[in-house]
Amino acid sequence: HNFLTKNKYPEYWQPMETNYQEFQVDVNSTEFKRVASLFRATLPTFKICGISRLQNKKLWKMYSQEAKGFQMRYQIPEYDPDKYERLLFHGTRASEPRKIAESLDQGLDISFSKDSGLWGRGIYFAVNASYSDIYAYNDPGTRKKSFFLVRVLTGYSYFSTKEMNDTKKPPLNKNTGQRFDSCLLYTSDAADDLLCVDLGGRRIIKKK
Repeated sequence: HNFLTKNKYPEYWQPMETNYQEFQVDVNSTEFKRVASLFRATLPTFKICGISRLQNKKLWKMYSQEAKGFQMRYQIPEYDPDKYERLLFHGTRASEPRKIAESLDQGLDISFSKDSGLWGRGIYFAVNASYSDIYAYNDPGTRKKSFFLVRVLTGYSYFSTKEMNDTKKPPLNKNTGQRFDSCLLYTSDAADDLLCVDLGGRRIIKKK
């Protein structure tokens, strides 16, 4: 969805009367099949009990403003979501995903992140559902797990082959004079896995 168009919210969103609402995605819809395909790519034996679309007007407006600011900062004439955004998984550990999604503040909050993270302070995302499954929320009294599939504005990425334990912000881009929007870091402890970390700018870590 190009939120720099006249459309206020994504065209696939359902009408809602409040700021936040949760909708079950139809199993026969293109949306369900797309999400399920991303999930099953690395968790093929797991059963999908359901997929919910969590619609939050305030958080979407904040995301849209961030994208508009990105376009203005780099003077991009035509904003292409497929070029600057990614759909990434995120596990919330002991925090119920629904409580984060209905937030009136900012949703995923970097202030809760620790400096001791393997790749520094940030909100960690992953391309592979199998990685986020490690950090998935366990629904009390059941054997079910749940985690997010999040739209992330990754922007321009910095590439590295080293860990960045003490990093609090993406490095400076000498070509633009501004910090990179994200970082792609290559490590060797998991095959074909890609992580993304939000550092105020966004940071992606890819494992080889």
